Amino acid sequence: MSSTTIARRSKAAGFDRLREPLTGREVFRARAACGVEVWVAPMPGYRRCYAMMTTRYGSMDTHLPDGTRLPDGIAHFLEHKMFQTPEGDVFDLYAKRGASANAFTTFTHTSYLFSSTSRFEENLDTLLETMDDITTDEVGIAREKGIIGQELAMYDDDPGWRGYFNLLQALYRRHPVRIDIGGTSETIAPIDADILERAHAAYYNPRNMVLTAAGAVDPAAVLAQVDATLGTRGRGRRHRRRATAEPRGVARRELSESLSISRPHALLGLKDRPGRGVRGRIRRRIQGSMLMEILFGDGGRIQAPLYRSGLVDDTLSAGYEAETDYAFALVSAEVDQVDPYRRALLKALRAAAKDGLTDEEVERCRRRFLGRHLRVFNGPEPCAHWMLALALEGAEPGALVESLRGATRAALQRHLRELVAAPCAWSIVTPRE
Repeated sequence: MSSTTIARRSKAAGFDRLREPLTGREVFRARAACGVEVWVAPMPGYRRCYAMMTTRYGSMDTHLPDGTRLPDGIAHFLEHKMFQTPEGDVFDLYAKRGASANAFTTFTHTSYLFSSTSRFEENLDTLLETMDDITTDEVGIAREKGIIGQELAMYDDDPGWRGYFNLLQALYRRHPVRIDIGGTSETIAPIDADILERAHAAYYNPRNMVLTAAGAVDPAAVLAQVDATLGTRGRGRRHRRRATAEPRGVARRELSESLSISRPHALLGLKDRPGRGVRGRIRRRIQGSMLMEILFGDGGRIQAPLYRSGLVDDTLSAGYEAETDYAFALVSAEVDQVDPYRRALLKALRAAAKDGLTDEEVERCRRRFLGRHLRVFNGPEPCAHWMLALALEGAEPGALVESLRGATRAALQRHLRELVAAPCAWSIVTPRE
């Protein structure tokens, strides 16, 4: 446990007091009596409060603990159903108090959140109580299938969404990251009350959940409220996702689809190897993200000449994603001509790997990333999301800064050469004739 991140433990409140090394900001971490992991960041001077309850259950969790196969899209379906109660829609309850609420599902987790400037305790009670139970009447389930079906139809017409998931299906043969988070109308059709209740019991238990809160909040009061609302008896167990034995090669070199768009969308994916352990995974993710910034950020090594040549415009973007058992880099752009762009992009990547990076490029990018990290503490929302990322990763507050400082030019060049040599796939979305 690093001395730069752990200042001391407050025995009376039951919290670890953690310190972020760049700003010195304190965050508080505890385990509630019921099993919920609680992270709180008091932000003096703010009136706004932001709280988020997260379960370690996402679209990649395709089976119950007993091995039962779950329908694709059920994690997202559960997200919708959790807001329905016998008394009505929980959104209406938040709105009556002047709070705004939302939820989202990712590959690895599902989060429920609210933001308010008053009546924080009432809103937090609602958030906690909502997670603790589920309403599974058949009429409501049928209605939700219709609503989600319309949502899925909207995404089917979205070139960015289609291009992204087509790329994942091309990159991965077995890994569930290739499955659309919302599933399809066909996969959600068999969902019934029984399977929803079993999934809720397995994954919406206190020991599998994280509460993060930031803003005008008091750590001891938040922890006491969790204990009062959810009880003191630990329930369930934490979900630990099993790794998928994914082959090294891609499933397909290219996957194309036609939609009603004006210009082609071209996405390149580079199938990377994930880092090992928490530190290795964070280090790998930071290095991959820095490389995408150096090469494809504004004025970047590859972005600038491609832009000057007219092959790309401001739609060019790049990113890097990594979890326990998968990692990939992504380059996306709307282009007028696909083939000239592809040839130029691949040539530029090979040249960058051969020529190497400069100390100036690496240091400029490091400072840019440190600046982005500092902006996390400009408001309750980004601070709460930062704490959630730490909790899900099992990391300490200084992990990101430590990885940024350790990202040397030699390490980045080595990673770049590995990326350029990695198996790759293309996703092309073309205008429908």
